[in-house]
Amino acid sequence: MFPLIDHKACRLLLLSVGLLLAYPWELHGLMTHGVVLTLAALLISVGLMPAVIVLAHKVGALDIPDGGRRLHRQITPRIGGVAVILAANITLLLNFDFSLELKGVVISGLMVASLSFWDDVKEISASIKLVGQCVAVMVLIACDVHVDFAPDVWWGEGLEYIVTALWVIGITNAFNFLDGINGLAAALATVTCFLMGLLAWHTDQTYMFYLCFSIAGAAAGFLPDNARYQTPARSFLGDVGSTYLGWVMAAIAVMSDWSSQGVIKAYAAPLLIFSVMIFDIIHTTVARIARGDVHNFHEWIAYVGRDHLHHRLMGLGCSQKQAVLLIVAFSCLMGLTALALINSPLLSVILLLIQAFIFYIILSFLMGRAKAHYEEHP
Repeated sequence: MFPLIDHKACRLLLLSVGLLLAYPWELHGLMTHGVVLTLAALLISVGLMPAVIVLAHKVGALDIPDGGRRLHRQITPRIGGVAVILAANITLLLNFDFSLELKGVVISGLMVASLSFWDDVKEISASIKLVGQCVAVMVLIACDVHVDFAPDVWWGEGLEYIVTALWVIGITNAFNFLDGINGLAAALATVTCFLMGLLAWHTDQTYMFYLCFSIAGAAAGFLPDNARYQTPARSFLGDVGSTYLGWVMAAIAVMSDWSSQGVIKAYAAPLLIFSVMIFDIIHTTVARIARGDVHNFHEWIAYVGRDHLHHRLMGLGCSQKQAVLLIVAFSCLMGLTALALINSPLLSVILLLIQAFIFYIILSFLMGRAKAHYEEHP
């Protein structure tokens, strides 16, 4: 599918063009600048992938098929997310004035990425990763990145910090759980960042618009090496990539000011944009508790299984590619709803949220049918 792009000379050319585009040119036009930043991050990500694949073999960061949860059939490098991280941060470094909040997002994101990189190479326990994420949340909060909805008193601030931690860590792990088939995580990150970028444009946040489009480009640049369905993927995103992207997306959602017309509007939009991830983690958690598969928090964070949304869609007969396209379509549907509610009256916002809730009730029913079908025809 990508015969030309796999040539070393082509990769070097793409990397060179990406670095050239990443230079802080004086451009006119919001959308023009956004597109250039997107292309820069995308091309740098694509161009760096061969070097990252070599690195994976040298450090032993390889995913070995086990015939169980893993669907691939050959040994595959699993730190492809390193290219995404480098592409995103090179673009940010050259084009952004780092506010305290952005410093917090970048530093905390690199912290969780470093821990996840070590996990991809040597494997560490889920408990250690969770502790590391809690420390990274403290960095975010110290840099004034947190939700803002409670009274300005000590208990209000404490509540906001707790909700911030639950949101960022929850979304990070929910996104990581969805990194189960080729192309899904990177495609979902690309769409989510583009939707947040459009939301930022809709709410006159130029800085956030550029930031979201840069991250989207870096994630999209990973797709040529991963979204392969006729031939094996050349690399997986790995925990390093999925954790980083999930973390940065969740932090950006907290960092931004999505509406000045009340708490419901301010947080309804990002909730809808991230709703596919939220639905998947809630549905699988409830199902695992109901089945008796998990009995405590430690078992929950350590549990792996084939009961996520993409597995259920494949259980209904979808191919990997079709499952990815459906989930991306679900995300686009919710994202467009989020864009529609920003300037809508409160009643319309509530109705749109009810509509989204009904959609996920139907999807939950279909996932249950997929489970029953899988049990009858394993």
